[in-house]
Amino acid sequence: MKIKQLDDILANKIAAGEVIERPANVVKELVENSIDASSSKIDIIIEEGGMNLIQIIDDGSGMDKEDARLCFSRHATSKIYNDQDLFCIQTLGFRGEAIPSIASISHFVLKTSDGNQGSTVIYEFGKFIEQKQSDLNRGTNISVSKLFQNVPARLKYIKSVNAEFAHIQNYVERLSLSHPDIAFTLIHNDKTTYKTNGNGNLLEVIHQIYGLSVVKNMLNLKAGNDEFQIEGFIGKIEVNRASKNHIVTMVNHRIVKNQVAIDAINQAYRKYLADNRYPIAVINIEIDPYLVDVNVHPSKLEVKFSKEYELKQLIFDAVSKTLENVNLTYQVKEERPVFKPQLDQMDLDIDFRQEIPTKVQEKPQASFIQEKKQPLFVHEEKNEYITEPVEKLFEEPIQLEKVEVSLKEMKKKIFVKAQIHGTYIVGEDDSGMYLIDQHAAQERINYEYFLEKYSHPDMTMRDLLIPITVEYPLSECMMIEERKDLLKEVGIDLEPFGNGFIIKQLPMWMNQINEHLFIEDMIQQILKDNKIDLLSLQEHAIATLSCKASLKGNSHLSIESMQTIVDNLMRCDNPYVCPHGRPTIIHYSAYELEKLFKRSYNGKSNCCNWTNKCW
Repeated sequence: MKIKQLDDILANKIAAGEVIERPANVVKELVENSIDASSSKIDIIIEEGGMNLIQIIDDGSGMDKEDARLCFSRHATSKIYNDQDLFCIQTLGFRGEAIPSIASISHFVLKTSDGNQGSTVIYEFGKFIEQKQSDLNRGTNISVSKLFQNVPARLKYIKSVNAEFAHIQNYVERLSLSHPDIAFTLIHNDKTTYKTNGNGNLLEVIHQIYGLSVVKNMLNLKAGNDEFQIEGFIGKIEVNRASKNHIVTMVNHRIVKNQVAIDAINQAYRKYLADNRYPIAVINIEIDPYLVDVNVHPSKLEVKFSKEYELKQLIFDAVSKTLENVNLTYQVKEERPVFKPQLDQMDLDIDFRQEIPTKVQEKPQASFIQEKKQPLFVHEEKNEYITEPVEKLFEEPIQLEKVEVSLKEMKKKIFVKAQIHGTYIVGEDDSGMYLIDQHAAQERINYEYFLEKYSHPDMTMRDLLIPITVEYPLSECMMIEERKDLLKEVGIDLEPFGNGFIIKQLPMWMNQINEHLFIEDMIQQILKDNKIDLLSLQEHAIATLSCKASLKGNSHLSIESMQTIVDNLMRCDNPYVCPHGRPTIIHYSAYELEKLFKRSYNGKSNCCNWTNKCW
């Protein structure tokens, strides 16, 4: 007989190998259990990146002595009872594998109490050692040590202490974003590195992670339909990072990597940011548990929705509308050192006055409004962590103030005054001074002109002097043949030819772009998505076309010509950045100019012995 039943210890080791790759995975599984136990306070104590000790202490519901022993059995859980429960998961954990799996590769001590009786259970590398009575108050205290000591093959994949702890820190930060109502404390080698107060204010948690300069530039996001409710915060365009890691998505307050949501957020920001820059965003998606599958990944890091396209469109529309309704002009800001904020420094007097976007042909002359108080300079690196108790830092919860502004105030004109180096236009209004990059500004003007033009493509056909041929593997040719009607709708008629297809005619709208490359991009799109999004494919081609048609640097212009560029820029739907994500216009507020020239301090004159002689 070749087939035999695995013993429990070996089976638990295999299960551990699926979900426990490093100390951070242990923290994840145990802290999620604490959250499912309705804890309001969770302390996480780590030594040497988790290799010496991982201790999780909570004030949750705890367990009686029978459950304390039973929780070490495989697939023993209090969270699902039948197959119907599996399709309506409302807890973070549910498989009943975490505790036996971790206990099989460590020295595991469980102390727990339901408030009536306490119990201590000890396991050593999957073997039961003892169970005894405990005098612990209501809650659970778990200590994990000697991690991976019985699986040396896993130890060689463990990185440095700092690297392992960084994974733990990152996880706890994200978990606190999804549960701002829980007070988390993270301690590493006897030093508190992260702490939240659990008062439910998400902005305070964002401040703890990213600092004051970021939280002052966050925008509230809220949207919904019959299936989804979305809520959270997204950053203004100057708050951006070099990776997507700062886009945090949650589903029913479960941290997941949901590519649909991430793609929708990125797509909404594309017209504002350069290709290698990404926003900071924290959003939670509320959905009926019956409409989402959380059982598609061993570590429950991914989920599947029944209506993904509707969700993507909802998020894209919500983010786009939020960004369109706020002044996104790049502001000159004073760079200040990172500091630990005091109560009198927590003034979040933010101006969220809104502007109403209109079509290029319809929008009258307009300009941007000065914010009442400029945000601090945004650093790429993270601010240092605040180790004092959070409750001492905030007298009142952080709130974002939204100020309504009349339509007349939003339509003020920028008056051109001069040009610098044949490249930058100098303008002013009553709020301060503007510097406009004339090349970037005209790129934006041209881009929106071509975008409008190509949104109604000219389908008149023209014969090609030299036909275009495209070749693909037979498997892909069969798929293209099935879907070539999609290409015909936009004027691309494919005829079978050899190992691919030949195109003899093209529509007039393609006469200014790289035809061969564009056709290949469209074919790849129908192979991948079974549809053609013509506008998204055109964006890169239009951006290149707009750049070539724009003024270059060192082009000296008359005041009238510069005024025309500025007025046309103000009529654009998105006048803040060029198609490549560079700023078109930078604002120096009157307040910032006064500071630069040392003309004021706390609103008082700083010249001629505090007199007004120089004013």
